[in-house]
Amino acid sequence: MKKLKFLSVLIVCALLVAVIAGCAQESTLNPAGLENCLAVDTSARGQTITGWGASSAWWSQTVPEDSAAQQALAKALYSDSGLGLNIYRYNIGGGSAELDEEEGVNYVQERKAFSLFDSSKYDENLSLTENFKDRSKYSLDGDANAVAFLRACLEQQGSTIDTVVVFVNSPHYLMTASGNTHGKGEYDSNLPEENYEAFAYYVINCVRTLTESGIPVDVISPVNEPQHKWGGDGSTQEGCHYEPAEAAAVVNTLWSKLNEYNKTASVPLGAKISAVENGNYTSYDVKSRAVEYIYELSKYPCFYDLHGFSVHAYGEPMSDEARKSFVTRIENLLPENYEFGVDMTEVCHMEGGVDAGMDSATYVAKVIQKDINHLNARSWSWWIAVSDYDYNDGLVYWDYYSSSAQLRYVKRYYAMMQYVKFVKAGDTRVDLQWLNASSAYGSDLSGTAFVSDDGAVTVVLVNDSNKALPINIAGGYENMQIYCTDEDNDCAATYSGAFKHSVTVSPMSVTTIRLS
Repeated sequence: MKKLKFLSVLIVCALLVAVIAGCAQESTLNPAGLENCLAVDTSARGQTITGWGASSAWWSQTVPEDSAAQQALAKALYSDSGLGLNIYRYNIGGGSAELDEEEGVNYVQERKAFSLFDSSKYDENLSLTENFKDRSKYSLDGDANAVAFLRACLEQQGSTIDTVVVFVNSPHYLMTASGNTHGKGEYDSNLPEENYEAFAYYVINCVRTLTESGIPVDVISPVNEPQHKWGGDGSTQEGCHYEPAEAAAVVNTLWSKLNEYNKTASVPLGAKISAVENGNYTSYDVKSRAVEYIYELSKYPCFYDLHGFSVHAYGEPMSDEARKSFVTRIENLLPENYEFGVDMTEVCHMEGGVDAGMDSATYVAKVIQKDINHLNARSWSWWIAVSDYDYNDGLVYWDYYSSSAQLRYVKRYYAMMQYVKFVKAGDTRVDLQWLNASSAYGSDLSGTAFVSDDGAVTVVLVNDSNKALPINIAGGYENMQIYCTDEDNDCAATYSGAFKHSVTVSPMSVTTIRLS
């Protein structure tokens, strides 16, 4: 009898433990108490995504017009049958391609930029400002191949471009202090204050030259990586250093002249100004000057009309806290109710060689994920879309200046596709939670979730471990599609059918799950 009572007590205790454990596992998002559970909370919303892009500097000028290469590259990058980028970043060059060997400069051929301003028409009898204000001195011929490639991307069947951004590395060499597209010394501000107005007219007329030829320009970015030295011996590309107050004054002058032009123009320019494109991962550091540039901008009226703030990342840190700190410091200096958007406009490995495999792919996918989750980036752009260097910087590799349509794709092209193909402009980031998750997963498995206007949910997962990781997905969805980039797949559909809770995420992979 005592044994029976003792056994009954054990059974009751066991049931209580099971009930308590079950309650601990269950939640509103995970009512079934699933282990290793991924749950999407569409009520917790973040930023609205505006898109994905890459830069056309300085490789697009090497693409022969009307060539097989032009068609292949346009399709690979900016069409619905290729990667499908919607943001095109065109460089307004400072004319370094016109200059011969510059003293102390080691410009490689592909880093010399052309200009839409025809320097042969410069009139010494007119002031600098009068010359750059004269619309007749501008022509698409100055950057013919690059413009032709942009036009081909816009006009091709299935084009995905909805935003054209023009950005400036250096003012035109005729208006700089050094007479070159880099400073004479390190950290020399290369645009004299008396030439701010000429620079504004230069940018406006370059934009007019494009728009009047049928190429829309949506965003103007006049200041690029101003905190870098951009001068002295060994300069390898166009660039201009500005102190924070100088950069702010340059941007405000451009904004003022753009407004003046639009008040009298029969067809006003609809482009908005983005400022400034802060360079380097140190933009996130607590000692960063990135916030100083934004603070100086806040003193001018242009601040309330900006398209947004941009940052670059080279040698990108993986720190979540650094990103959160950057956002917090911006928020702390902004006026009440000021809405700002952060755009990640350049990211690149700083590595020699070409990593064509999954190490680079998962790295890129994880940086995208962290920038969206913690920097609140609404758009994300890679650096150069096309490379022919032995360097880890291209999405596609192609022999510059050739007419060949032969392209070499690397895995990071497909890793980026896992976002670009399925997360569209207008989608909103939502909260993604890991519930009852095994601590063994650690940071090996991470993700980002989005919801579209029709209620469909997209989850992008990154597994940068060498293990297959089983997960469960909470929710009462009806349909599911899974796409994967790993060693054996290139953004390939691996499942399409009825919703299922259990999914295994393959080793070293980027996986997109569509739920509806």
